Amino acid sequence: MEKVTLSIFVPCFNEEKNIINTLNNIKKGVLEISYEILIVDDASKDNTYEMLKNFEKNNPDLNISIIRNDKNKGIGLNFRETAFKAKGKYYMYLGGDDSLSSTEIKKTVDNIGKADMVLVYFMDKRGFLRRFLSIMFTNIINLITLNNLKYYNGSNIHLLENVKLFSSSVAGFGYQAELITSQRRNKKTYIEIEVQPYIKDMEKSEALKIHNVLSVLRSMVVIFVKQIIHFTKKFF
Repeated sequence: MEKVTLSIFVPCFNEEKNIINTLNNIKKGVLEISYEILIVDDASKDNTYEMLKNFEKNNPDLNISIIRNDKNKGIGLNFRETAFKAKGKYYMYLGGDDSLSSTEIKKTVDNIGKADMVLVYFMDKRGFLRRFLSIMFTNIINLITLNNLKYYNGSNIHLLENVKLFSSSVAGFGYQAELITSQRRNKKTYIEIEVQPYIKDMEKSEALKIHNVLSVLRSMVVIFVKQIIHFTKKFF
């Protein structure tokens, strides 16, 4: 069996309108390396799972694993749990909401091996509220950690071994910031890649639900505490 270079984690929750386009974009965008697709249906209530099974049946040449949760676990927990089922050297997050075209996926994947982390950012054209909250979150995390990153929550690529070593209990959207800032404290290298995502009605995003907002706030507190501990050990 060919050795897997890239494991692509694709979480989805009620994405029956988008998930097939997402998977087709992966097929068209990842061409020159061996990869697997690890899809987590996080207890969808629509026809997402049935569509995934049909796609798997119609694409027997693809290395696909479908994981179906009985209850919703949240993207952060799914990200970490799926990492321990992955077989690749690198681990990529790619949401099931069809946010990146095959061209942009290829652009990202083509940078594998250039640094420990491939971090994705974009010119933010979402609604005012999403844009404002995203900018505030990024600026606060940069201030806390003395980093100067453009974005934390993109379709990033990490070395799988680094993801497995990362420990966090957060289930929501702040997990990527916790992972990236942890990697930076450990002197891991990164490059930043600009992509052009599809712009949709993001004001209705799951990210704005209260439990996800609270989860992000928790991540900010965790990052702050860990940064204080890091500086204390470094200078005292």
